[in-house]
Amino acid sequence: MIGIAFAVKHEAKEFLAALEKKRWEKAAAASLCTGKLGDKEVAVAIIGMGRERAARGTEQFLRQFPVRVLVLAGYAGALRPEIQRGEIAVASNYLDAGSALWVSGGKVPELRIATASAVVGNPEGRRQLAKATGADLVDMETEAVASIARSRGVPFLSLRVVTDDFEDRLPVDAIGAAWESEGGSIRPIQLTLHLATHPAEIGPLLRFVRFLPQARHRLTQRLLELVYNLGESGGTSANQAD
Repeated sequence: MIGIAFAVKHEAKEFLAALEKKRWEKAAAASLCTGKLGDKEVAVAIIGMGRERAARGTEQFLRQFPVRVLVLAGYAGALRPEIQRGEIAVASNYLDAGSALWVSGGKVPELRIATASAVVGNPEGRRQLAKATGADLVDMETEAVASIARSRGVPFLSLRVVTDDFEDRLPVDAIGAAWESEGGSIRPIQLTLHLATHPAEIGPLLRFVRFLPQARHRLTQRLLELVYNLGESGGTSANQAD
């Protein structure tokens, strides 16, 4: 069984739509679903945003399903000016002996990723984080999920699509109001109330949100390609089996 984790439902929407014979499972720390892609058995988890939630969700996911590989898929921000929105990359600093085989051949660029405790929403913050970590991208979950996977001997890969450029100034408070961090559901009432008192954030929020479907589509296409190819080159773990 192949494990796919997303921080929020928005990231997972297209992938879940492609999944056949879906069955949702009850869980306290994550939304869990199983299904099939062709002849591949797949388990999907919505683990939540941020280190702590993602760690709890991943722990429950891996306890409940004996996956032979875990792919964390989702959004990331650029920490360097030359990296553009829509680019796809794997986190090179979290590849292991098993997962490195899946991306050999150079079809997906490898970039270093840093995991932050909050959204890094401006060039100054991105520049500082890049200098401190040497990373190219930033997200809020990879480090935590990789640590859980490593502790269980499960090969791990973080696949990311860039949703915000280095120069972007994100409306961090509006984004926080818009999405519920546990599962990533949209909160229209909270967002409306926030924007009513912070109208200057409407434009930047719209620019960010309008690109997300395109970014998600690119991510999903690459993820589907990866899953379909895992049978040929994917590694196995000690607690696995299809």
